[in-house]
Amino acid sequence: MKSTLLLLLNLVSLLSIFLFIEHAMTVSPGQVSGNGNPALLFVIPIVVLFLVLVYQWCRWIKLKLIPLKWTIIASMAVIFHWVVGISYQQTSFQRYKQHIAQANKSISGEIDWAYIDSITSGLSIHINNQIFNLNTYLMMVTLSLMLAILLVVLKRKIEEALQVHDRSE
Repeated sequence: MKSTLLLLLNLVSLLSIFLFIEHAMTVSPGQVSGNGNPALLFVIPIVVLFLVLVYQWCRWIKLKLIPLKWTIIASMAVIFHWVVGISYQQTSFQRYKQHIAQANKSISGEIDWAYIDSITSGLSIHINNQIFNLNTYLMMVTLSLMLAILLVVLKRKIEEALQVHDRSE
């Protein structure tokens, strides 16, 4: 019970960070950004929480003694989610880039594609809402679940191999 609550707390903490960055740290189209991208300060806490999340999933999977069949089904669901999530993210990014281009046109009378490309590449503050959003959060959660499944299955296989090796001696 305690491990499940801590898992949920971690999931909520990560979601809060993602939603905060998405809504509070993305500048509006046409707005000039100042001193870099403050959302980058959240990368280290997100990485740490991600690693903790993988560990928590591992413990949760071990406690629930989930059979191999279900871990395979979950892995296939995660892969499917990633294919859909990446496709959605690409479409969303292209729509957002067009939105910025239209805002640029309404401000200056023409679309400056060099400017649009420069503010929508890399880790620009203009695309924080494309990097940190509900879709990328869910992709991160499913990635952590997939890593945990792989680690647990790998550990089970190693333990089985060691038991077979010990019996043969």
